[in-house]
Parts: sequence; C-alpha cells; structure tokens
Amino acid sequence: MRIRPRAVIAAFPATLVAAIVMVSLGDHDPAAGARRASSPGDITGASVGIPQTWPASGSGDTWYNTWAADGNIYATSDDGRGFNGTCKSNLVVNEFTGSDPASLASPYTNCMTSFGKQADHQNYQDERTWKAESIISVAGTLYLMVGRQGGHRGHHNGFQSAHDASIIKSTDDGRTWSNGFGTTHDPNGAAPPPNPSGTGAESMFPNAFTMPAFINYGRDDNMASTADGGAKYVYAISNDGWAYDGNYLILGRVLRSKIADLNAADWQFYTGPPGGRGSSSTNWSSDVSGSTHIISAAHQLSQSSVTYIPGLHRYVLTSFYYPFSKNWPSSGVSAHTTWAFYQAPHPWGPWTLFYSKPTVECSFSCDQASASPIGLYDPALVPKFAAMGGLTSIVFSSGDWLTQIRPDDELYRLHEFPLALSTTSAAKVIDDTAATYGGQWFTSYDSGISYDFTIHSSATAGASATFSFTGDSIAWVGTKNRTHGYARVSVDGRRAVLVDTYAPTREKQHVLYRLSGLRYGTHTITITVTSQKDPAATNTFQDVDAFIVGPG
Repeated sequence: MRIRPRAVIAAFPATLVAAIVMVSLGDHDPAAGARRASSPGDITGASVGIPQTWPASGSGDTWYNTWAADGNIYATSDDGRGFNGTCKSNLVVNEFTGSDPASLASPYTNCMTSFGKQADHQNYQDERTWKAESIISVAGTLYLMVGRQGGHRGHHNGFQSAHDASIIKSTDDGRTWSNGFGTTHDPNGAAPPPNPSGTGAESMFPNAFTMPAFINYGRDDNMASTADGGAKYVYAISNDGWAYDGNYLILGRVLRSKIADLNAADWQFYTGPPGGRGSSSTNWSSDVSGSTHIISAAHQLSQSSVTYIPGLHRYVLTSFYYPFSKNWPSSGVSAHTTWAFYQAPHPWGPWTLFYSKPTVECSFSCDQASASPIGLYDPALVPKFAAMGGLTSIVFSSGDWLTQIRPDDELYRLHEFPLALSTTSAAKVIDDTAATYGGQWFTSYDSGISYDFTIHSSATAGASATFSFTGDSIAWVGTKNRTHGYARVSVDGRRAVLVDTYAPTREKQHVLYRLSGLRYGTHTITITVTSQKDPAATNTFQDVDAFIVGPG
C-alpha cells in the first residue's frame, strides 16, 4: 500500500519473537458451540499475541480478506510479491486454502498486472499508484475495492491521499475480473481506464467515499449470519480520503441485488445521528455530501476493516494511525503505529473505542515500558478463523518498511496475530492454566489461535485435568484432530461420558463438551485421557484450551 524508500531488509529468524503488547482480559461471552448469550455485552478490551509469520517471499501489505463461498480466503496484498513470491505488483489477490491459520497454502495468486508493477504510476498522470482497499465475497462473486493512492505532497507525511475508488468483480474465484467501464473477464485484473480529462482514473467514487471498506458478515456474506438489514444490503465504510490518519468515517450501502451492476448511483449513505435508526429509509440519501460522521477521531482513523461477529452481536472495526508529524517518516524518526479498535451494535453505531495500544516489539515479554515501538499497520480480522463465538480470531497485518529495530527483522509481509476479546457478558471464558493437571501434560505457548495463547496437551492414558468453577453451566474447549482419541469427562463425580475428539483435519477452539442446567454453585469438571481412539486416529491426544463458565 505504501510509497516507501528502498531499503535492504533481512528476513525474520525461524522463531518469531515480535508481538503487539497485550492487555489483560476480563469477562467473556460464551462460545458459539456452547450457547448463545441471551444479552451479549459490549466488547471492553482485547489481547493480541505473538504472531505466526510467513516467509519473506510473501512480501506486501494490506492483507484485507474475505471468506468465500468455496471455503477459501481471498486476501489482497499491495506493493509486493504476494504470498507465493511470484509477483511484483501494485496489487495482488491471493487465494488461501487450509482450515488452520498456521498451515495456510496458496494454490493460486493473481498478480493483477493491469494495475501496474510495484510503484508504477502507469499513464494516469496523477503521481499515484493503484491499491486494494477491501474485498468481499457475496453470493459466489468476489468484489474488490480499488483506488489510486499517494500524492501527499504539501501535507504531513502521514496524510497519503486516496482518490478514484471503484469496485471490480470476479465470478470465477479471482481468475478473471470485470469493471464498470467496459472490461470483462480480464485475467490481468480489469484496472479502470485513465480519465478522459487526462488526470486520474475513471471511477465510481472519484472525490468522496474514496477509502471504502466492505463490512464482512462471514462466509460468502451469508445472509443467515447478517443483522441490521445485511440480508438485503451490502455495507461499507470510508474515511475522509486518507490512507493514514484520517479524521472520520461515513457509512454507505447498496442492495445485494444491485452490487453486481458496479454503479455508484445505486449506493446510499447514512444521514441519521450516530447510533440512530439505520433501519429507517429517511436516514439514507444518495447524496454522499450529507453523510453522518459515524466515528470522529482527528488523525486517528486510517484505512480500516469491519467484521460482524454474530456470537457477540457486535461489529468490530480495526484501524490504526501514525504519529501526525511533518517529520515522519524520515531518518531517525520511528514509523511506529497505534492500533485502534472500535465496536458497535449496528453499522451506524454508536461506535466506541475498546482497544488502543502502540505496536511494540517483544523479546520474551511484552512490557510496554521497555519494548521498542514498531509500525504494524492495516490490521484486519479474518472471519474464517473466528472461534469461541467470536471471542477469539486472527488479525492479518504487515508493516515497518523503514529501518528495522533489529537487523534480522522483516515486518513487510503477512503476520497472523491471535486476538482475544473481552466483554461485559456475565459468562466467563477461563484459560487452561486455571485447571489442575495430573499425569504427564505438555504446555504450549503462543500456539496459533489458542485462547490466551496457551494450551495443555497429553496422550498419556490416565492423565487428568480438573477445574473447579462457580456457575450453572460448563463447557470444555479444545482441539479436534486426526491425532486425538477419546476423553472421559465427568462433573461432580457423576457418571463419566466418553467424548471423541477425532477429526480428519485440525479444528482448534472447538467446544468438545458442555453441560448446562446445573444448580448454581461450586462444581468440578474432570477430563481424563484414555487409551481409546477412533480407528482412523493416529494417537490418543487430548487438548485443554479453555473453559466456559456461565449462568443460564
């Protein structure tokens, strides 16, 4: 995404020891598999852990993503070689397969060569380059928002402007693309043509709504998972036209039945008060100039991503910002960022900030007082990897294209950060470390999307995990995999039941057992590893990742 100085940047070591600083967690909503909260609470905080980081060949930034109808993730990357390292483009679309964030594969990458080689302005005469701004899958079709970015001359360097946004579409999983200006089924990406005026590009949104980010509702924008009219409309937000350090966000929508027409005249914009009645047609207008500022934060709203979490009944907006200074970025000035996450019950709000922390580099700890700031930007949730009712997920990010803090660090490529959310719900998620373990167990730290980044594992028959809790329901969260067998589970010494945790492929943060209707009070759950397994299983492992304790 960035216009950046040339620099020689080495690769990370095999074991990554960089992370965002973490904040403590409070109470949590229950997991989707256990039960749905009767009145989900606001999201009040987050914890971000040490990431999975991919090889240096996968260079690039702005890893916006969508979970498509075919079950795969389609993710953008800008200014780089793409996930497979085969491109050198302004804009790339990567196909990701795999059911686990730690084992992504990319069987197909479209280098989108019509959008130009990396840093190529082409013949648009505007001193800008093409960038991806968001992507969504709706009813089997991919829609990619693209725009011309750059040209911050005369402004603070944090002000990289965006112009000439348009939507292009693909009906064949990113293999060919069509735009609204006469190009159809182009295998090279269907970049909009130059504007006849001689400057810039033909565009759907030339001067307003120029940084649009679709609101994702899950796999293929599944209508069953939507809310707030999302079964009828596709929503998108945009700031006031800056890749970094914008000031406010506005909200737009288009009928699902019209999005494929790629016609700006079909879009409406929210004009009611923040948190008002977005369901009322009187609060929408085709005139973007009267749009409501649904969030305002001076110089703290950069290019963003929005995801709806059905289990929490909340929208999560992930954004970031740089120090707003004319001296940034330049020699001796850090390119550090602050991540800023917001939540709302509706797309039109009210939006509240629940996480705001500088990104820092950690070596064995994330003590913010001693850690060095770094510049990870464009954080985006990954809907495919949401788990435990949306309380945990993965964030794609990239960053720091300038001087590195350590000589072997390369931040300018895909990073997958584990994310855990806290809420005001009465139900609680308790980490595996709260249990008492008997027999031989192994503890893994920072393991993929494990809750609070720890998990206990054992394949020793008779090894047990015991957890005492106060409440009237309990759920055990762990892993299903081809290496897993049967566990014996009992509550308060009652007759034990056998739980089969085998699955042909790994499924993390799975609710393996639940029991509700207990009399409110203190109870104890015991999980015991057995020697029994499915004939297809290769071992008898059991994992303890977390427990969900709740009233009701």
